[in-house]
Amino acid sequence: MLKPYFLLIFTFVFASITAQTDVKNSKDYPLLERLPDYSIIRYAESEFDAQKFYYDNEYHMVEGRKFVIEYSHNNRDVTNYEFPTRLQILRNYSSAIKKAGGRILFERHNSEHGYYSFETSNGKEIWVQVKTAISGKSYTLIIIEQEKMRQDIVIDSKLIKNKLEIDGKIALYGIYFDPGKSIIKEESEPALMQIANYLKDNPSINCWVVGHTDSDGSFELNSQLSLARAKAIQEELQKKYGIPEKRLFAEGVGPLAPLASNATEDGKKLNRRVELVKK
Repeated sequence: MLKPYFLLIFTFVFASITAQTDVKNSKDYPLLERLPDYSIIRYAESEFDAQKFYYDNEYHMVEGRKFVIEYSHNNRDVTNYEFPTRLQILRNYSSAIKKAGGRILFERHNSEHGYYSFETSNGKEIWVQVKTAISGKSYTLIIIEQEKMRQDIVIDSKLIKNKLEIDGKIALYGIYFDPGKSIIKEESEPALMQIANYLKDNPSINCWVVGHTDSDGSFELNSQLSLARAKAIQEELQKKYGIPEKRLFAEGVGPLAPLASNATEDGKKLNRRVELVKK
């Protein structure tokens, strides 16, 4: 979480300067103030957009409110002026972000880009790309405010009914477990309640509860975990919601039925799921 001394850190590191040459209607991002002697020459803000961020040896698309702020040094036309190096610019931002509890996603001394992220106290994940010019005369911040994932719209009994009638199955993404665990988390209750409502409204329907995983880890452990999670849901529906034991059957198939490639994090998220399958 964001530490309370976050703004003090940035004030100390960057010694914010508001230049008179900033473009009209531009401003520093509230938590990422500029380096000394730089002015804003380009500013764009969009309610919803996307940007690629590089980490774990590949690019990942992040969506949310987007800010693009380009800074230019006030002495860029001065001959023989010693501008900050690329690494100096990157390290100024990465040092402050690390001290505030954030993380470096990618940063290399000979690279023009640095990628970082941190979390604010209100649950927003902030993604930051710092792009530097080779001379140090300018640099650009690309910022995405990604809301922490919420289950605003959970599955409902009508959706379950429609999906089972059409496809014979439905993926249940509103049921949550800690990594590597099979204990159902409290925030799963709305989804479980809707499954129970569907089963009670359709007493002639019996279902498989099938656990799935991504391909990380051994096949044996993934198979065991997927079955344990399926059984946990089966038992929760029986004990807490009164669904008869004879109507639900648990099985785990580990990574054997992926919905997407396991080569990306987005694909892995789709593959880590539990499905309700009409028997």
